[in-house]
Amino acid sequence: MKGIQNPTCIHCGRDDSQVPLIVFSYKGEEFRICTKHLPVLLHKPGELSGKLPDAENLSPAEHD
Repeated sequence: MKGIQNPTCIHCGRDDSQVPLIVFSYKGEEFRICTKHLPVLLHKPGELSGKLPDAENLSPAEHD
């Protein structure tokens, strides 16, 4: 994650000493998001604009 020494959630900034973090890759970079904010990535990715490249262009997950 671009040399960040203590990886944090891209949404709330908490680290893995505070919350579980899920690691994912997107556009060749590695990111982390906490379990509380995983629904934001899935259902409201536009809220991550400025924190995740092109987040405003991601489509929310569809419900079956």
